[in-house]
Amino acid sequence: MVVERYAPADPGLALTDPALYAHGDPHAVWARLRREAPVSWHDEPGHEGFWAVTTYPEGLDVLTDSSRFSSTRGTFLRPNLSDPFPGGGRMMTLTDPPRHGVLRGVLSRLFSPRAARSFEARAGEVAHRLMAEVTDAGPRDFVDDVAARYPLAVTAALLGVAPEDVDRVAAWTGTAADNIVDIDGSTAQQAHLEVLQYYAEVLEDRRRRPGDDVVSAFVLAQAEGLDISDEEIILTCDNLVVAAGETTRQVTGAGLLALLDAPEQAAALRRGEISRKHAVEEMLRWSAPVNHIMRTALADTEVAGVPIGAGQAVSVWLPSLNRDESVFERPEEFRLDRRPNRHASFGGGGHFCIGAPLARLMIAALLDELVDERIEIALAGEPRRIPSYITGGLDRLPITVTSR
Repeated sequence: MVVERYAPADPGLALTDPALYAHGDPHAVWARLRREAPVSWHDEPGHEGFWAVTTYPEGLDVLTDSSRFSSTRGTFLRPNLSDPFPGGGRMMTLTDPPRHGVLRGVLSRLFSPRAARSFEARAGEVAHRLMAEVTDAGPRDFVDDVAARYPLAVTAALLGVAPEDVDRVAAWTGTAADNIVDIDGSTAQQAHLEVLQYYAEVLEDRRRRPGDDVVSAFVLAQAEGLDISDEEIILTCDNLVVAAGETTRQVTGAGLLALLDAPEQAAALRRGEISRKHAVEEMLRWSAPVNHIMRTALADTEVAGVPIGAGQAVSVWLPSLNRDESVFERPEEFRLDRRPNRHASFGGGGHFCIGAPLARLMIAALLDELVDERIEIALAGEPRRIPSYITGGLDRLPITVTSR
């Protein structure tokens, strides 16, 4: 295979250019890479060089093999990959086996499919309340008024967030994600600092008054002798609360826009002709909440016959994997009844999203409200995409919701 080294001046292939995601067509870029160079080297302005993997088998090869590719140097591209990443080797998502398994094991009970089902009533209640608030209320922004508020309102107790703190923590997590034009952005980092300080206080409170949440689970594990620092706990909680909000927010925002473009599919779902479970999976495939996941090669290796050097960054582009023509039939079509649907939106391997069962449940509950026959949803302005090569989706979706 010939590996093309695309010049930074090539206007269509700057994967780290925010304008590509705000105003361009990243899917066309990824499609070209899948055809011409599924594993390609990129030297782009302001960034150290990195590999981009855009096809499904090769992408999962990188994501699932922790013996060759490490998470400790960061999981997203950033301008200076040589600098140590804050939280590397300490935050759960930035650890490799066996440490990753130890930290994940502490939380596995809280995020199991059985545990997720206990949130079903709460998710339905919150989804109904938020949609009722925007119904017959004139033009509203679905992202700000519904999608951004919904996840933490459902999961606050699990994540150790007090009811009175939900709005401000949600604002911090939204800022942390929306400003990731690059991961070192000062606004995003300040929002993360607010979240970290919040969880430092929650940690001290849970030592006095433990509950049934992620912070308490770590406190109990410490008390039982697990070698885990307060810093590791706080960093992991920051990651969990940001990720919990972003998955559901981005999938439901982009998913609603796709539904508005495919009213016949929404009607079929409403009539029960399409399984809600299959619809949720297609929304996840269609709108992966992050654009890429990065790993670092631990030693000289290769992907699809392409040599990768030790220490080099390898980025896997999830929306591209989800539209790989070798895996998905007519992948450019939004089809709620798609089967099979082995999308990569939750990653792969040992780092497969721990909150996937809960995210699926919450997306399903909000989807029920979006296709409710008692309301009609229409666009009320131009949607706006997040200008980020990290976070996928919309940061504005003006709509009107009217009673039928």
